[in-house]
Amino acid sequence: MIFREMHEQKQEDEHKQWCDLELQKTDASILDKQAKVEELALKIEERQATALNLLKETKEASDMVSTIDQHMEEATEIRKIGKEQNKLAIKDAKDAQVALANAIAVLEEFYKKSGQIPKESFELLQRRVNARAHAPVDLPESPSTWESGYTGVADPTQQPGGIIAVLEQVSADFSRVASETEAQESSDQAAYDQDMKDCKIEKARRAKESEMKDQERKRILEQITTMQESHKNVKGEKEATEQYMKDLQPACVEGDSTYEERKAARAQTIEALKTAQEILQETPVTPAPARTFLQLRGARA
Repeated sequence: MIFREMHEQKQEDEHKQWCDLELQKTDASILDKQAKVEELALKIEERQATALNLLKETKEASDMVSTIDQHMEEATEIRKIGKEQNKLAIKDAKDAQVALANAIAVLEEFYKKSGQIPKESFELLQRRVNARAHAPVDLPESPSTWESGYTGVADPTQQPGGIIAVLEQVSADFSRVASETEAQESSDQAAYDQDMKDCKIEKARRAKESEMKDQERKRILEQITTMQESHKNVKGEKEATEQYMKDLQPACVEGDSTYEERKAARAQTIEALKTAQEILQETPVTPAPARTFLQLRGARA
């Protein structure tokens, strides 16, 4: 009996050690898998936020490319209109200068003939040559056309009333307008060329940025898919481990009594058996008297 109790206690001790180890390992595994599940969930959430932000930035870069294209189209149209307007303004100014120069030439010829503007020396010389080439004309002492002579209202070359001076000033204004318009055209074209250059650089940068961010977003989406699969697997392992922990409860934890109570009771039983054995060993045993054949036969009868 004592050996049987001791053997049973040894088996229970071994079972207890196994249970303690399994419970400890299983509990640690559950905590580890729970930590991994939470870590993966956090990483997935972070990656999803990053992917969403990259999608937003990709769209912004793509929208900027469209905005730049629209700006370049509008700027080109404005430059085309401005160039044509400047071209017409310069042409009008130069045509006006030519017209004014012709008008001034006509007026100068008129005023030279009237004597209000002195002729140049070469013009006087030309007049003498012409006089020698033609015979003199005899006129009456008082021709009817000389009843009243022409008198100018003002010196044609003096400001502010001289008509030639006014026309020359207007011609100078047109010349200034032509020069300023040409300068403005040159400045506008240079500004347009620089704007187009800057737009092309920015457009290329934004297009590359959109491409790179889109590629990065796709890589992150692939990472999210992998992490979600890992999260699913680890979560399944955790649930299986938790089930194993539940399965260990009847064999290792649950019961009418605890391991300590059973061990104490068995120890008491063993101690009692040892005491009884010692008492039996110390008590002398008196042998029974032998019976004869007739006694045994009588007992049977």
